[in-house]
Amino acid sequence: MYIKKLFTLGVLASSICQAAYANNEAQKGLSNETPTVLQEVIVIGKKPHRDISVKDKITTETLTRKQAQVSDTAKLLEDTAGVSLQTGGGVSSLPIVHGLNDNRIKVDVNGMTVNASCPNHMNPPLSYIDRTNIGNITILQGVTPVSMGGDSIGGTISVQSTEPVFAEDGKSFLHTGKASSFYRSNGNAFGGSLSTGIANEHARLDYSGSYTQRGDYNDGAGKTIKSTSYKNENHAIALSFKYENHLLEIRGGLQHIPFEGFPTARMDLTNNDSIFGNVHYKGTFDWGKVDGKLYLENTSHTMNFGSDRHAPEPMPMETRSRSYGYKIQAEIPFGEQDIFRFGNEYHSSLINDFWPPTSTMPSMMGPNNFINLNNATRDRVGTFAELEKYWSEEWKSMLGFRYDRTMTDTGDVLGYNNVVPKRYIQIPDYLQAQKFNSEDHQRNFNLFDVTALMQFTPNQWSLYSFGYARKNRAPSLHELYVWSKSPMPMTMNGWFGDGNGYVGNINLKPETAHNITFTANYYDPNSNAWNIKITPYFSYVENFIDVDRCASCQQPNNGFYYLQFANHDARLWGVDVSAKADLFKDKTFGQFSTHSIMSYVRGERMDGGNLYHMMPFNVKLSLDHTLAGWKSAFEVQFIDAKTNVQAIRNELTTASYILLNAKTGYQWENISIDVGLDNILNKQYYYPLSGVYIGDQAAMTLSSSNANTQNLPGLGRSVYVGMTFSY
Repeated sequence: MYIKKLFTLGVLASSICQAAYANNEAQKGLSNETPTVLQEVIVIGKKPHRDISVKDKITTETLTRKQAQVSDTAKLLEDTAGVSLQTGGGVSSLPIVHGLNDNRIKVDVNGMTVNASCPNHMNPPLSYIDRTNIGNITILQGVTPVSMGGDSIGGTISVQSTEPVFAEDGKSFLHTGKASSFYRSNGNAFGGSLSTGIANEHARLDYSGSYTQRGDYNDGAGKTIKSTSYKNENHAIALSFKYENHLLEIRGGLQHIPFEGFPTARMDLTNNDSIFGNVHYKGTFDWGKVDGKLYLENTSHTMNFGSDRHAPEPMPMETRSRSYGYKIQAEIPFGEQDIFRFGNEYHSSLINDFWPPTSTMPSMMGPNNFINLNNATRDRVGTFAELEKYWSEEWKSMLGFRYDRTMTDTGDVLGYNNVVPKRYIQIPDYLQAQKFNSEDHQRNFNLFDVTALMQFTPNQWSLYSFGYARKNRAPSLHELYVWSKSPMPMTMNGWFGDGNGYVGNINLKPETAHNITFTANYYDPNSNAWNIKITPYFSYVENFIDVDRCASCQQPNNGFYYLQFANHDARLWGVDVSAKADLFKDKTFGQFSTHSIMSYVRGERMDGGNLYHMMPFNVKLSLDHTLAGWKSAFEVQFIDAKTNVQAIRNELTTASYILLNAKTGYQWENISIDVGLDNILNKQYYYPLSGVYIGDQAAMTLSSSNANTQNLPGLGRSVYVGMTFSY
């Protein structure tokens, strides 16, 4: 407890008002009155709590300005140091944090933990929410609080919709809304969104919907890149109730993607329908706070060859998945600023992955459904506790412990046919299915996480954080239970954008990462005119789930390979830098400022060789200008050559390049317009983490594929324009 100095300002303000009043009375001839003398007032209270976890937060304003530029929710993260993307479909990029990707990152969307159910990960968690329905995004890298982690080793990405706003006391209702549209020249992309809500003091009803569409895009050389078109439709409704310090939100929605091309995969998404519902409660009591979430999600997913591939015959693949779970957390303050936080969560997922036959007779693809995963389940229950301790004005700490138990299982599988005559090439599938079915499929993993973070603030312009985290992740259902080593099924399993074929490993061990980070943060203590943050990091991962060449598979000679998941120890290290500074300010010419990010990461297996998809050195520099309602920026992005590639996957190298982008926008009271030009010089480039370009071919096996020689070309010059009306 301490004397709250802020109240002194109130006393001073009251004195000023009193002096002004006395001066006014003097002008009226009343100056001889004795002025009132205010006594000193002391207020006893607590200091405001400051979160000590190291995080990046993307605000509503930043998100709104990028909505006309991108349709992929994951691309809202690309201006965050340490975050890169594995691009694939037009709305389905996979985030990578400090070199750790996909399942190694926990993604929370409005309290829901949703995993990709597709064997090619065409429906990752961030694809389930449209970028126009997001209020803020929080990214925690490496050393993540145990309350935000679980079943992840790389970090956490939390995506939240806009908090409900209610009518002010005494007003009958509040009506708000927003409508927006956009157009992008490359690929003739267009779309729009609508959100509207009505509320009184205690209840609110919201609706949001969006539609986006794009054709195949052209690269910098003017070539049309096949299998890059998409259509996407999202709808969501929310009902919220507020009473005093309690808030209840009930959300539901659906997504429909009739088509999404994947130029780095063997298949395209030909339909994806998902429906979700969740309930969120948070309340403040005399003793602390409670936050609870309950959710359910179902997905129906279909893949096949898109029209760009000119396939001689179809290759239907179906996935049905269901996820549900809860998380409840309590927060109890004690002392001056200390907080004890504890909770429990549960997540359950089920996947049925089957490939319908194309023939009613025993053949290469008939007469049975090929069962890739049969009622495969993955259930996880976790319990955590953490303490934020404020030792002094300079020193703060966080210590947390977490236990997760992950239980997986699957039913028996089946090949396209179960006949024995040698003329059928599915005989290996039949025998492999029998062998797989004879094994015990159940696996249980007991995982213990620890997070320790110390923060030191020696003065008003610097802050230092040092943290260690022990993080764990159990293998996914596809990593464990994809069973067939035949050429065609292996070709159709794989979510890495490398064109290779994959088979699971039922004996995989969980990954255990030891993450160490140090952050030095320097800033202007007075006007926030400048800031620089430097974060070096190191991770040692026991039993990193990587791959080996499939020993029993006949490997093709065209640069693609059949691979099996396997555990290997690995290490990753790198550095992130972000900075901003105000350069010049004038009433006539406006304000000029700059901000930049820089990242570098390396990853190696301890038995030799590089890890896959390590982002090379990259930097983005932006010169920003603001004048009244105008906001403009000119960006320069440099990405170094990717030469540290993984030989076992035959990962291709990429050359260095520079991209130039420009954008401007004007904000009126209720209307805003954004215009931009990406890739001004129409540069032909290859983003290091895009993967191989196979979107113009339909290969049933790796042997029938063209040679592995071409990376996916990046987007050529594109003009975009967007307009938003709000009320």
